Amino acid sequence: MATSRDLCVITIATIALSIGVHAQSRSYELTLEPKNINWGYYDAKVSPVLRIASGDVVRVETMVARGLERVRLAGIREDEIPQSLKVVEENVKTRGPGAHPLTGPIFIEGAVPGDSLEIHIQSIEFLHPWGVTAFLPGSGTLPDDFPYNGLKLVRIDEKAGTAQFASGVTLRLAPFFGSIGVAPPVLQGRISSTPPGPHGGNLDNKDLVEGSVLYLPVNVSGALLSIGDGHALQADGEVSGTALETSLRGTF
Repeated sequence: MATSRDLCVITIATIALSIGVHAQSRSYELTLEPKNINWGYYDAKVSPVLRIASGDVVRVETMVARGLERVRLAGIREDEIPQSLKVVEENVKTRGPGAHPLTGPIFIEGAVPGDSLEIHIQSIEFLHPWGVTAFLPGSGTLPDDFPYNGLKLVRIDEKAGTAQFASGVTLRLAPFFGSIGVAPPVLQGRISSTPPGPHGGNLDNKDLVEGSVLYLPVNVSGALLSIGDGHALQADGEVSGTALETSLRGTF
């Protein structure tokens, strides 16, 4: 029969073991390259590109939503585009139904359906000093007011923490990832990266900045976490259909 002293010793031992596990956490790099990208979908049947333990740290690189076509139309020079983005653009042929290149999925050992995945966003960096914002006719929250398309290249000063939107119009950067999600249940099959859902996904929540913690439900073994849709800043929603879209590197 266990005494209160025995239970106390067991509790202390359990806490010590927990501290030891986190002290031994490992760090990983998930770079922007074709083998690490799923373009436009979440799917429980996709093989993980990385396996980690709870408490591990992963540095993840992501690519601007919709790839490089819109960026080039906005007027970016070829020498301003990192080579890693060009390689992904040229080599990832399976795309859709959504528009977001997602990095992952990441398999978290021990995560099983019914669990909650706790994601700490430790830091966010820019992969290049520019972003693009756009709108299309019939889209956004004023679909009938602007029956034409608009596209704008915006320069970013990461050191100053600002974006130069226009002459005399300087905006404060507040980078975050628009899409952080886990795989849906197997029976849902492949789902678009465009709408958010119980899996998380395209939340477009401007408050998920550095220091935030996001909780997502685990639907399949390993959770299968994917991340993408970098935003340099956004207000309380994508009124035009986009934020200031860019490519980000995040530590989770």
